Amino acid sequence: MSDTEARLLALINENMDLGRDPDFDLPFGQAAGVSSMDCVAFVKLVSKEFGLEISPDEWVGLGSLRGLAARIDAG
Repeated sequence: MSDTEARLLALINENMDLGRDPDFDLPFGQAAGVSSMDCVAFVKLVSKEFGLEISPDEWVGLGSLRGLAARIDAG
């Protein structure tokens, strides 16, 4: 697990009550088992934490938490 993936996992564990670790290779809603509203809240949290903007279209295109981590690492 990369440092960015570990930070994402920490954000998930601190802000969502999943009861398990999400699968970083599945789409976020499916990996975490959360609603679309929770996904929107998580995108806002990630944007604030990492200082970047992710549009809804870009979020869908990332495909997974691992894709999100790669996007964050790319800047």
